[in-house]
Amino acid sequence: MGAITISRQLGSHGARIARGVAQKLGWPYADKGTINTVIKQYGLIHLDDLYGDKAPTFWDLFNQDSVWTIKWMNKTIQTIAAQGDVVILGRGGFAVLGDFVDVLDVFVKAPEDVRAQRIALRDNTTPEEALSKIASDDKARAKFTKRLYSKDWADEDNHDLVIDTGEVSDEEAIDQIVEAYRALHANLPEGPRVADLEIDPVLSEAIQEQLR
Repeated sequence: MGAITISRQLGSHGARIARGVAQKLGWPYADKGTINTVIKQYGLIHLDDLYGDKAPTFWDLFNQDSVWTIKWMNKTIQTIAAQGDVVILGRGGFAVLGDFVDVLDVFVKAPEDVRAQRIALRDNTTPEEALSKIASDDKARAKFTKRLYSKDWADEDNHDLVIDTGEVSDEEAIDQIVEAYRALHANLPEGPRVADLEIDPVLSEAIQEQLR
């Protein structure tokens, strides 16, 4: 019992791959909407403002609401993982759960030109506009994880598995992730496990409602 976190570049098909992994394994899938809904139930309504389309400023992190939002976001991600057998997309999951031996951290990427082509097609826009959107999104994700976790979001060393969807199909990517997770759990090293986390039962109940 463990978890898979998936971080992705815009246009890499990371979200659809994450959903595909969850479907293939028969696991729940948690993303921005899941995490935000749980947090907002606790009265923390600023997560979209904090992350959304732009990274927080340095001073935002000293705002009391933001401090509590970050605390509850981390706690929510940990509690989701503690449910066991779940796929978590984004939200710095690799940083929050990076120390747990039963979690597979995956980074999904693709060459910039491939990403731009996909985004241009998806949004019915020009390649130039797609490239601008990609650059802005990459910058926001990088600042978010750097300021909150002091980690480089795109540093492949921060992940257990890196997949380039410019080289493999979505189906092949899904298979690689499932195979890597099973290989990890076939020979787990010693260390902290998400199953051993102490969790808030009220928070856990709220999460279970969202994961159904």
